Amino acid sequence: MKDVFRSTGTKILVAVLFLMLGLMLYTSNTGSSLTAKLFGHVAIPMQRVSTMVANNAATVAQASGKSKAELEAENEQLRRQVAEMNKKLVNYYTYQQENAQLRKFLEMKNENRDFKPVAAAVVGRDPNNIFGQFTIDQGTQSGISQNDPVVTENGVVGWVSSASATYSKVTTLLSPETKISAVDKVTREAGVVGCDLRSADANTVRLQYLSAGAKVAAGDIVVTNGIGGVFPRNLIVGTVKAVKHSTSDISLYAEVTPAVNVKEVRDVMVITSFLGKGEALPAATSASSSSSGAK
Repeated sequence: MKDVFRSTGTKILVAVLFLMLGLMLYTSNTGSSLTAKLFGHVAIPMQRVSTMVANNAATVAQASGKSKAELEAENEQLRRQVAEMNKKLVNYYTYQQENAQLRKFLEMKNENRDFKPVAAAVVGRDPNNIFGQFTIDQGTQSGISQNDPVVTENGVVGWVSSASATYSKVTTLLSPETKISAVDKVTREAGVVGCDLRSADANTVRLQYLSAGAKVAAGDIVVTNGIGGVFPRNLIVGTVKAVKHSTSDISLYAEVTPAVNVKEVRDVMVITSFLGKGEALPAATSASSSSSGAK
């Protein structure tokens, strides 16, 4: 009777494993979020059950009179099955991530025909870096070069400050090194987006050098204006939080909440080419823009 029970239990376990594999393959092909959730609810408990069965096989075997050699053979088989299923799960989650990135890539490409974006994932981050600098898993082999803009579908993240063959360093909006020519989309008031230690600590940036009579108001959207050839036009930088007077002159500046939380972003796009990339500034504006360091 025990042998029958043990044989039936093994068959059920194997059947469940194959059912999980089928669900995983179906989900990776269809991208169904519902199936993915169901799979997640089933897969995680089943991994635990499989491990528990493997670890407790000795007790069951001894109760049924199995030899140590037979027990070890069954344990090894179960471990191989669990290891194989774990590999399948890793592939499954990788496919899910790649599919999500591909959808964002296609959306950006359709909206900006001149863009050549490269999808990348954040693979390294210094939690003690207040400016949110991070490392991505793509480099020069993928066409990425220094100064390439880094974005998400929501807006600007930063720029590539150094690029190696297979990875790159990204300096974010929150860094004092970042200066971006930008404009208030509502009032068309132009300025330069920058940041300092205090602003970075508050996760905000500043739209600086606004004229004393600027009509910029809370809620306005700030976008890149394309001057400098580093960032293309009309990428969202963020939303105006407040407008304040500069302590050094009569100008105003706007506190801006970035559209992207650069300290938590996980997937990005690097724009390796776009219309106007690297173009020199017009003679009339080059002096003023270069003095402010705008990209």
